Amino acid sequence: MTAAADARTQSEGIAGLNFLLRGELAAVNAWKHALRSAENRRTVDVPEILRFASDHQRAVAALGVVVRQLGGIPASLAATAGAFALLVDAATVHELLEGEEAGLSMYEAMDGTLEGDASDLVAIELIPRQRRHVTDVTALLARLMNKKDPNAGEARPGPGETT
Repeated sequence: MTAAADARTQSEGIAGLNFLLRGELAAVNAWKHALRSAENRRTVDVPEILRFASDHQRAVAALGVVVRQLGGIPASLAATAGAFALLVDAATVHELLEGEEAGLSMYEAMDGTLEGDASDLVAIELIPRQRRHVTDVTALLARLMNKKDPNAGEARPGPGETT
């Protein structure tokens, strides 16, 4: 591989990592905003929301380190997706779930395209963490839906039927 090709590969790696970093910054913003909207509500688990925000903040720090190691400047502006989600109903929690799923898709798309520490970070830490987030936010959404409708999932009598 030539020096020019190495530089191009490194530049593409930095760009890809900064793309992921902007997504993580948006996730931090979304979860912090969700936390503010959840204050004094009993339908959400505040420690769980704090964990999501903290996980994303750690990913921001780790991605920033890897970008610097490659000689790049870490992105500092968040992507806008998901930055305004509120935990007021199932639809908005579903938006957070979609954001987590989109983050997982981004990581999976980058997996195998990076080298060294960046590859390890994505494959060993960030993809498994995103998968847990998708599972956990799915469970949060299910709990929220069950609290709104205690009979969710039960068969209901149709017109003219009795229970």
